[in-house]
Amino acid sequence: MTDFTLRTVDQGKDCDALAAIYEPYVLEAWVSFEVDPPAPIEMKSRAETILERGLPYVVAEDSSGEIVGYAYAGPYRARTAYRNSVESSIYLAASAHGKGLANQLMESLIETCKTKKLKTMVAIVGLNPNVPLEDNQSIRFHKKFGFRFLGVLENIGHKFGQWTGTAIFQLQLDDN
Repeated sequence: MTDFTLRTVDQGKDCDALAAIYEPYVLEAWVSFEVDPPAPIEMKSRAETILERGLPYVVAEDSSGEIVGYAYAGPYRARTAYRNSVESSIYLAASAHGKGLANQLMESLIETCKTKKLKTMVAIVGLNPNVPLEDNQSIRFHKKFGFRFLGVLENIGHKFGQWTGTAIFQLQLDDN
């Protein structure tokens, strides 16, 4: 496991790195259901929206200071009744895979959300229709952190010429 430095995103200077990390997920993976990579200015706007709500948005830097991953807990839904529920997202540069960074980012998100007295963290996992659920790495990852599998929304998204679904997970952040 490699050590990384985690810090709050600087939307002014980090947006190019955020866009570069996210682009392969949009163009090559089932993880994101976006089909067009957002420009750095859009990534900046998204980060600002999350930070303005007092929610965590962290980046991970390697020993050279390069941003190699990021994570955030965005609002689960816009309506006021959901204000204590968040949806987690984690993205890594290819160079950071397999080094324990996703674990560090998830631990940081969970701890920060608990400190903020949030109630529930949701994870929506995009599914590759060609991979069985039990072989999905993201599903195993979320279960390791105590997320409870709630089910699959089948054929909810269309990407790469195929229909696919999302798995829904929930983590209670408090004891009540």
